[in-house]
Amino acid sequence: MIIEPRTMLFMTNAVAFVASAFLLFEWHLLRERSLAYWSAGFAAIVVGCAITPLREAGFFIAGVWLANGLLVLAHLAFLFGTTAFLSRRISPAWCLVLPAWGLMLAIPDGASRTQILSLMNALLVAVLSLKSAQMLGGLRGHRNPDSTLLAYAFLGHGGFYLFKTLTAFVPGAFISLSNYSGLMISISLFEGIMMEVALALSIVVALRQRRERSIVRLAEHDPLTGLLNRRGFEARARAALAEEAGPDALLLLDIDHFKQINDGYGHPEGDRLLVALGVFLNSTLPRHAVWGRLGGDEFAVLLPKTDTFAALTLAKALCSGFARVGGRGDGGTLSVGCATHAGGAVELEALSAVADRALYDAKRQGRNRASHREVAAESQAWDRALPEAAPRVKTPIDLAKAREALPLR
Repeated sequence: MIIEPRTMLFMTNAVAFVASAFLLFEWHLLRERSLAYWSAGFAAIVVGCAITPLREAGFFIAGVWLANGLLVLAHLAFLFGTTAFLSRRISPAWCLVLPAWGLMLAIPDGASRTQILSLMNALLVAVLSLKSAQMLGGLRGHRNPDSTLLAYAFLGHGGFYLFKTLTAFVPGAFISLSNYSGLMISISLFEGIMMEVALALSIVVALRQRRERSIVRLAEHDPLTGLLNRRGFEARARAALAEEAGPDALLLLDIDHFKQINDGYGHPEGDRLLVALGVFLNSTLPRHAVWGRLGGDEFAVLLPKTDTFAALTLAKALCSGFARVGGRGDGGTLSVGCATHAGGAVELEALSAVADRALYDAKRQGRNRASHREVAAESQAWDRALPEAAPRVKTPIDLAKAREALPLR
């Protein structure tokens, strides 16, 4: 079934109107600047399609030059919407595409004017679309997961218009813009409908994915330090421990005399120390580590595939390093409990329990230091102490309760 160009033009206008209205409504709800730009881009297409039939009555400036110029304006708005979505800035020099299109009025009426206008229009639209795709990562291997579909939509659209520039002077491709004559004119109208649908859906998907990621980030990150909170840390630490069996290490960090600092200098000073520790950990810890704030002044660092020597060396370095950053005469230094496991599967809870006991060792030994315990040694100590502490243990539940009751120090 062949759809004649005027019907496709009407369909293009209808889709663009729905997309513009929907994005404008979303902007009214969310007040995201990118939505306003994208909605304005579709609105420009609506106006351009609405005045395009004037070319059939001989109104060249309004029906051809202005209508096609509004298509260029629409893609400029799409580009600015992309920069707003990415929270980036773009050079105002990109607005020069509009005066460049304005120069097309100087082309004298003749046999080649249709081809020149088609070439210039396709080239400007291609450049603007490909720039949007490039900013979204569509022209390189690493892409923003929130906008992959949107990048491909701009990339495909820009690629089509780049191909369209190569056909501008191909016989039969563009015969008459006034009468919609030429194979590429019909193909372009069909591609326009597909592009509008793909672009509108991609925008919705990109915004939804970014909101979902923001919600997850809020749920898993500490608002003060920006580090993982307890929930986020435990989820990622368990995943890291499940990837490969040992050696593993867990560091529990505690700011010395934190309550006295809050009471003596005020909570702003305590918050400053917490933020300083977060920045210090971000700049010091290796990439493979998983770290977060568990609550209060307690922080945790999981070190997968790390032996005892490396873990304890890092723990001591954290103590000495933070003493220079946040330490004061009456506290603000770090005490670190280091738990290590030589190999085999280990649960996060087991590492945490041993690291907690090591942390108390560091506190008792004078603070501003690191103390170490080995998970295997702790388990052997439990096994030796259980017969005396729990002689009537008969079930796994009783065994767990007996172990919790043992004051292993």
